[in-house]
Amino acid sequence: MNESEEPESFDKAEFQLEESKIDEIYSLVSQQFQILDYYMEHGTLTFHIQTDQNSKEAFLKLYRKLKPIGLLPVLRQEGEREILRVIEKPPAKKSNIKTNLALFLVTLVTTFFTGYLISRSYGWLDPIFGGLTFMITIMAIVGIHEMGHKIAAWKYEVDATFPYFIPGPPPPYGIGTFGAVIMQKSPPPNRDSLFDIGASGPFAGFIMSLIITIVGLILSPSIFGLPKGPFMPLPILFVFIARLLGLVGVEKPGNLIILHPIAFSGIIGMIVTMLNLLPVGTLDGGHIARSITKGKGRTLLVILSILFVLLTGFYWLIIIILFIALYKHPGPLDDISSLSRGRKLLIPVILAILILCGVMVRTPSHELRISSQPLIHVPFKIYYADSKYYSNQTEWAGILAEGVYVISVPTNFSCNGQMYIFLHWNDGDTNSTKTIFLCRNIALIAFYKAVTNSSSTFYK
Repeated sequence: MNESEEPESFDKAEFQLEESKIDEIYSLVSQQFQILDYYMEHGTLTFHIQTDQNSKEAFLKLYRKLKPIGLLPVLRQEGEREILRVIEKPPAKKSNIKTNLALFLVTLVTTFFTGYLISRSYGWLDPIFGGLTFMITIMAIVGIHEMGHKIAAWKYEVDATFPYFIPGPPPPYGIGTFGAVIMQKSPPPNRDSLFDIGASGPFAGFIMSLIITIVGLILSPSIFGLPKGPFMPLPILFVFIARLLGLVGVEKPGNLIILHPIAFSGIIGMIVTMLNLLPVGTLDGGHIARSITKGKGRTLLVILSILFVLLTGFYWLIIIILFIALYKHPGPLDDISSLSRGRKLLIPVILAILILCGVMVRTPSHELRISSQPLIHVPFKIYYADSKYYSNQTEWAGILAEGVYVISVPTNFSCNGQMYIFLHWNDGDTNSTKTIFLCRNIALIAFYKAVTNSSSTFYK
C-alpha cells in the first residue's frame, strides 16, 4: 500500500518571496513556458502560461531546477486558463528506521505463529517448518509489493519512507499481518509518475504471488476423501492455476487438495493485490485512477468499488473503502499533461489483475441427509470417486460439494438380533444403490421391513 502525506490541495500554500527570488523563478519558468501573465495570489507566485505538446518534458525540467532550491511547481487547468504556481516544498518529516525495523521483527513473529497454527491443524506438516515457510513467503509478497513502490518513487525523485510492516493477530482472528505501507513525503511530478508509483507495487506483488502460488500448489498433497464443506472461497486465478497444474500432471492423484502454507500465502497475496487495486483514495488503485481521470468521477469509483467487494464477498472491505474515500487525492504536481500511451495500454491489464485476484470461486455445497425408517442404525456407503467411498450409519447428515454421488445401503442386515429387508427409498426407488446429483439439499430415507427369516444373507 502506498500512502501520501501531501496536502489535499497545493493551491493554498503561502510563503514570502524576495524580489530577487521572484526574478530567478520568472527566468526559470520563462525558459520552459510562454508566460502570458504573472502575479502574486494569496502570497503565491502565479503564472498564466501557454503549454504545447512538449509541456510534459518542460515541466519536468522546471521541477528539477526548482526542487534543489526548496520550491515546487504546480500546474493546473482552471477554466480556459493554464495556471502554474510556485510553492514552497513541504518540509519532510524525519523517519526513524528503528520503527521500521521493530515493526518488521514483530510482523515476522506474528506471521510465523500464523503459519505454525495452520500447519499444526494439518497433522502431516511440521508446524515449525510450516510457520517458517508461511512467514517467509507472505513477507516476501508484502515486501516486494512495497519495494516496487519504493523503487518507482526513487526513480522519479519522490521522497518516500521504507516500508512500515503492520503486524496483525494470528488465526482465528487474522493472518498475522495487515500488510505494509510506505509514506510519500513529496508529491509525484506528473501523471505518468503517479501511475507508475501506484501500479509498481501491485504488479510486483502480483508476480510474486503467482510464483509462490505455483510452488505452494506443487507442494500441496492431494488425497481422496469425502468432499465435506463448506469450502473456502478462492480467487479465480488460484483455481485456474490449480487446474492447469493438474492438466500438466503436476498434481498427485486425489479429489481434494490440502493447501500447503505457501499456497495459502499465494491466496493472501492475490487478495492483498485486489484490495490495493481498488480505485479509492490513496490506495494504489486510487493513485492509478487519479492519474487517469484527473480526479473526476470520484464518487462513481467509490460506488463501483463497493459493488465489486459485495460481489467478491469481502463485506468488511466496505468500511475501509468508505474511510479511505474521505481523503481527496491531491494529484500530481503537473495535472495537465496526459498519461502516456503505453501506460494507457496497461489499464486493461490492471483491470484483469483486479478481476482475477478479486473474483472468488466458491465451491457449491449442499446438505445430504441419510436416515432410515424405522429409526435403526443402517450402514451405508457414499461413493465419491472411482472405487472410493465413505462409510457410516444412519442417522447422518453432512455438507458436501455439489456433484454426483452413489449411495448404497444393504438389501438386508441384522440389528440387535432383528433382521431387516430393504423396501425402497422415500422417492419410491426400490434399488438399494442410488445415484444422485447433489445440486440442492437432499434428504434420503431408506425404508426397511423387519422379518423373521434368519436364513437371509447379511450385509458386510
